[in-house]
Amino acid sequence: MKKNVLLVEDDPALRMVVREVLKGDFNIDEADNGEDGIDKGLKNKADLVILDYHLPKRDGLEVIAAIKKAHPEVPVIVLTGYLNSDSEKEFNRLGANKIFPKPFNYRALLETVKDLSGKTLAPDLPASEPTVTPATSQSTTPSLADVPILTTSLNALATLAEKIEFLQTITEKQWIENHDLSAIRETTRIMEAEVRKFYGQVNQSLIESGNPILPAIQAANKPSLLGDN
Repeated sequence: MKKNVLLVEDDPALRMVVREVLKGDFNIDEADNGEDGIDKGLKNKADLVILDYHLPKRDGLEVIAAIKKAHPEVPVIVLTGYLNSDSEKEFNRLGANKIFPKPFNYRALLETVKDLSGKTLAPDLPASEPTVTPATSQSTTPSLADVPILTTSLNALATLAEKIEFLQTITEKQWIENHDLSAIRETTRIMEAEVRKFYGQVNQSLIESGNPILPAIQAANKPSLLGDN
């Protein structure tokens, strides 16, 4: 009998990818926000929970806290595109069994789900505390975390990399089924929307910087989507 996995993720393309990866071995229930994730996690006990960190309505920390309080033995896997040392410590304190930074390998996720759903393991603990270089009072250079467009860029690349890996796994199959074609169409549609949104954010950031006309920017290739620049 297949075991039950609750997937709490607001990105529909990523939910679709994870569902396709796991559905051969598990029954998948889904929630696209933290509030529904808590509701489903409390009402319908799953054998394992996969949740995103950044969720609408209630974030991943609130979701894992509520589910672990009601069902402390249920393994939880956290997916996240941006994790700092404080949130990592908090997830581990609340009982996260595994944290997958985005982008992650889907085969590794499947193997971890199989492993954790068959037995209860102690939470992953960081091997060592991250090394933090203290800032000096004379330093005027902002840290990378203080540059919003950098964080946005890394998150955009992470989400696109996930979807590219998913498309690769489908197109490498010997036979393409109808549901595969639907998944490819939906994934590429979402990727296009993500690229358009990110490109607009970059343009706006350059305009706000007061010096948008730089040789590197002028020389860069612009994305061409559906024949439209």
